[in-house]
Amino acid sequence: MRRFLFTVALALGMIATTALPVAAITGGQPDGNGHPYGALLLVPGVTFCSGTLIDEDVILTAGHCTDFWSNTGDPDLTIDEVLVSFEPQAEVDADWNPVHPEDWYVASSWTTHPLYVSNDWPFTFDYGLVYLDENVVGIEPANLPELGLVNDLIGENGQTPNRFVDVGYGQNGVTVGGGPPQRNFTWTRKVAVERYRPGNGSVSGIFHPTWFITGSVPSDQHGGGCGGDSGSGILPYATGALGDTVLAVHTGGYRLGKNGVICGRITSLNHRVDIPEVLDWINADAQFQD
Repeated sequence: MRRFLFTVALALGMIATTALPVAAITGGQPDGNGHPYGALLLVPGVTFCSGTLIDEDVILTAGHCTDFWSNTGDPDLTIDEVLVSFEPQAEVDADWNPVHPEDWYVASSWTTHPLYVSNDWPFTFDYGLVYLDENVVGIEPANLPELGLVNDLIGENGQTPNRFVDVGYGQNGVTVGGGPPQRNFTWTRKVAVERYRPGNGSVSGIFHPTWFITGSVPSDQHGGGCGGDSGSGILPYATGALGDTVLAVHTGGYRLGKNGVICGRITSLNHRVDIPEVLDWINADAQFQD
C-alpha cells in the first residue's frame, strides 16, 4: 500500500519539500461541533488533507493537495475521487477506508489555483477547490473574508492581541516504544490556537505576498499544525460571523514535536485568502457561483 505524506518545512531561510506517507493538529483540543464546516479529504490508502466548506458543494483546501490528486507522478496511481467527512470523529479502519461510507460525501472533481507552481513552493499560490457531487446538508458554510481583512486584524506593525485557530484532521504526533516511532492518526477534527508571527523579512528573512505565518505551541493547551492539516482553515479566535471567516489555508511549517517527537510545528505557514488573486479566483469560479 502506498501512502504519501505531504511534509513541508520552513526553517531559518531554508525551504525544503519532502514527500512521505500522508499526513492534524498536534496538541490542541478536539473541535467537536465548534467548526462543523471543517472537512477531512481522504483518498483511502494514499493520502489525506483538510479543508473548509465555503459553499454547499465547494471546499477550499491547499493547492498542493489538489495538484497531487491530479498529477500523482506515478503512472500506476490515478485518483478519481476524494471522500469527504465533516464528522468531529471520522470512523476509518486500519486501511484508511471509511467504516460507514454511506455517511461520507464524494468529490469527483477539483481544481488548483492557476498561479500554483509546485516547483516554486512555498513561493506560490497554494490553493485548491474541491467540488462535491452533492450538496452538504445541515452545515452552514464558512464565510469568505473581506479584501484585506488580515491586515485589519494584525495592524501595521504586526503586534496584535488577536489570536487565530487552525482547524484540521490528521496525524497527532507519534506513538513511541516497542520499536520505531509510529505516526498517530486519530481522525479527529482538532483546533489549535496560534499567535501571529510576521513573515515580512523581520523574522524569516524571506516572504511572499500570500503568506500569513502563525506561531504554534504543540501542547494540549494550544497545539500546532501537522501533516494532513494541509488545506485546513485558519480563522480568527472570535465569536460570531468573524469567527466563522476563513482567513487562510494551512500549507506547512517548521517542525518541532511535542515532547521531542516528530510532528507539530514552531511556525505554521498559511496562505492568505483575503487577497485579490484568491478572492477573485474563487468568486469567478462557475461551480462556486452555482
